[in-house]
Amino acid sequence: MPELPEVEIVCRNLAKMIKPGEKIQQWSFFRADLRFKIPKTQLRQLIGHPLIKIERRAKYILFNFGDYIMISHLGMTGSWRLEGRDWERKKHDHLAFQISAHRFFVFEDPRRFGFIELIKTVDLQKRFQGLGVEPLDELTDFKQLSAVFRRITSPIKTAIMNQKYLVGVGNIYASEVLFRVGVNPLKSCSKLTLEQYSEIWNEIKKVLSEAIAEGGSTIKNYRNTFGEKGSFQNKFLVYGRKAQTCIKCHTKIKSIVQAGRSTFWCPSCQKK
Repeated sequence: MPELPEVEIVCRNLAKMIKPGEKIQQWSFFRADLRFKIPKTQLRQLIGHPLIKIERRAKYILFNFGDYIMISHLGMTGSWRLEGRDWERKKHDHLAFQISAHRFFVFEDPRRFGFIELIKTVDLQKRFQGLGVEPLDELTDFKQLSAVFRRITSPIKTAIMNQKYLVGVGNIYASEVLFRVGVNPLKSCSKLTLEQYSEIWNEIKKVLSEAIAEGGSTIKNYRNTFGEKGSFQNKFLVYGRKAQTCIKCHTKIKSIVQAGRSTFWCPSCQKK
């Protein structure tokens, strides 16, 4: 599933392709079997409304049209792509909106876990009230976040993936961050020191920024809006490397399932 870096890259690409003030001219709907029913009638209300901006919140892409916001979630395999006038529809294309005679933006999702919804802008805060803080936001109070985490008894990796505390950090980057700071992913949040939390937050910002610079991570299906793969997967230190030797100490990387997701760590380097 795309994590914060991959969604951020798609968001930035879309923002380059669709300029503020441009309007949706028409919608086309092909398949209705996304995670939730596509709100066709609501989406048609956007026709003629000028785009204000495109931005990201957590793993959501927000198309701001002033009074309305279209929310796009990529799910596991969702993607947006730009097509020209005589574009050919693919098997897993679900919908498309037309910006001009030669520009169509198509949403494709083979596994159908993504979704599109429309809300009023005034309802945005309520819609995302259950989301935690943004790791790359300069205004995020990490000291307060550390205080929150020290009251949690669940394992640190599970907690930093919990979107109600901190958004956008999924399985891949959680494993990589904890390896870099030498923290055992199974350790209880309540047993980590403030110094360790400071290291974790700093490394999260560093790893996410590195991944964005590398175009994200492509494990299977991820492509950005230009159809390009990411390359950060070539820099993985532990993720997906079960039974391979650690690059630092040559101990074999271990893997265990936590909260339904595979966790990778080095039992020698991650003793903290």
